[in-house]
Amino acid sequence: MNDKIIFLDFDGVLNTEHYQNFLYHEGQVWQDEHGAFFDPEAIEQLRRIINVTHADIVVESSWKYLGLEAMQEMWQVRNLPGRVIDITPSTVSDSWLLTANLDGLDPAMGHCKGMEIASWLSDNATQDIQYVIIDDEYVIFDSQLPHFILTNPYDGITEDVANRAISILMS
Repeated sequence: MNDKIIFLDFDGVLNTEHYQNFLYHEGQVWQDEHGAFFDPEAIEQLRRIINVTHADIVVESSWKYLGLEAMQEMWQVRNLPGRVIDITPSTVSDSWLLTANLDGLDPAMGHCKGMEIASWLSDNATQDIQYVIIDDEYVIFDSQLPHFILTNPYDGITEDVANRAISILMS
């Protein structure tokens, strides 16, 4: 496993409102058998992040419910940048629960992407891992904030988002 990981959401990050509106107004097809098409500009920014950092991708999007093989197949068929190595778990692991400080944890956060990411890191990562979370919703723990980039769902991954991701992964 790589020592740099991108926890990646799709809707509002790669699948942007801007691009879907463009396709709709142009009367173009907006999806294939894998789902909605991703914004080419967001894809190019993701490609830049990966080219500079050599990070691998862990899908934390709701699209993960299609399964890891489906995500990897879509990546290959659509010739998307980088390598999808995993998806975050749908439930938290015992190893994370045994080491997590649950004091002050809001019960409403009983199932959130922040927990799934923490669980994945607990089960898979070494101490030296650098990671970034790119999502259009604030879905993380406060402790993950230094690794988090909130995107605008209209634009997704922009040049500014890419520059921040590179900075986080290379620090």
